[in-house]
Amino acid sequence: MRKFAARSLITIAATTAIFAVVTPLRSQPSPTTSVEISRPQPQPEKLQNTSSKKTSVVKMFEDITLAPNFSPKAIELRGISGGIVETQKKSGRKSTETGDCIGFIDTEPDHKITLTQAFRYLKLQVKSSGDTILLVRGPGGSWCSDDVSDRNPEISGDWLAGTYEVWIGSYEQNASFPYIIQISENLNPVIQK
Repeated sequence: MRKFAARSLITIAATTAIFAVVTPLRSQPSPTTSVEISRPQPQPEKLQNTSSKKTSVVKMFEDITLAPNFSPKAIELRGISGGIVETQKKSGRKSTETGDCIGFIDTEPDHKITLTQAFRYLKLQVKSSGDTILLVRGPGGSWCSDDVSDRNPEISGDWLAGTYEVWIGSYEQNASFPYIIQISENLNPVIQK
């Protein structure tokens, strides 16, 4: 009887452990699980690949420096939207000339874009399958955007030289979506692959 009871307790404990897996969100890790997403660190030029499988690396949360007439004609930055901070708290306003400051973002910016010179026209367009929002804070103030193209934000126009902090948030709290920011100087950029 004791052997059977001990085996049953072990089976119950193992089964409970299998079903107790918690999947934390990017912005809200569970108390027992630590999840950290950080900016990529520079890697050595040559990586030792001991397997015959091809590996691909997707860079996320990158910072970038741009000058007018950059190449390629459209640059893409990637990340994951969302956060727990109300966008209004970071922007300092309820709305801007480019849209309402709604949704939720991370505490720190997702990207920093440094412009070495002023741009007569520059466009930041977010592409995502989820409902995302955009906050840009830099020289001259803060700008918010939501739902310009379907459920995705974009900001375009004249830009002063300087460094801009960029947040990609989600309309709803506790929601996270992969996104691409497309940066271009043209009204209709063509992405070169």
